[in-house]
Amino acid sequence: MTNHTPATGDTPSTPDPTFASLSHPERVRHLLSLPADQRPAWFNEVIRDMTKDTGDTTAVADNAEAAMNHPEQLRQLLALPADQRPDWLNEFLGTMTIPPIPDTSTNPLLDVVIANTAYGEKNCTLVFHLDMVLAAAEHAAAATEHKLGYGETEAVPRLWWAKDDGTYLMSNGQDPTDTGEDNNRLPAVVHADGWGPGTDARSVLGGDDFRESIGLTTPIDEDGTTLLDMLRDAAAHGATRFLLEATFDDQSMKLTYITE
Repeated sequence: MTNHTPATGDTPSTPDPTFASLSHPERVRHLLSLPADQRPAWFNEVIRDMTKDTGDTTAVADNAEAAMNHPEQLRQLLALPADQRPDWLNEFLGTMTIPPIPDTSTNPLLDVVIANTAYGEKNCTLVFHLDMVLAAAEHAAAATEHKLGYGETEAVPRLWWAKDDGTYLMSNGQDPTDTGEDNNRLPAVVHADGWGPGTDARSVLGGDDFRESIGLTTPIDEDGTTLLDMLRDAAAHGATRFLLEATFDDQSMKLTYITE
């Protein structure tokens, strides 16, 4: 197993100083107490119609509010397969995942929201197929032109780690045949295991979409080894998985690369 921890980078998020002394549930309750136009857009997307801030009372909001007064029945509904739940509950849940809910929970819907809202320092490990990551890296390395990410000025081979529709690594290589129409297409994309298209990685990566650049040709070790070197060597010695470990908060991010 090979393990490398490169330098940290900045995330695009801006910390909220009001959360400095609050626990995760307290932060969620704080956001819920705010008017909708004062909450982050991603949080409004998470909670959907949980509260009636606009004055336009919907059946979803009415049913959700009524259900909060019956936690035992709500726990039973949440335990059902999606096709057996009431439509209003599925509409409320949207793309949220349902965590294990203890029998002592007095507000299961809040438990669901909290589980789908990552705050403060987050730690996650994403697993990718090494051969596909290497293919994306080789695509970037072979390209004669490279797309620039936000704030980048040097066009060099990189992998971009993105979170939007699932979470994935992609080459920043610009193919010679690319046109203006397909300039934004995603070349050589490899999704993390379990986080393919149609999934929502909010519960492990927080609410905001992002794109983080990972250099392929800059040294990641004192001996001058680059990430591209690491991937090639690992594949040549039979490794099959690439693990991306991320530790980050609202201000910084540390990535660790592991092959096994």
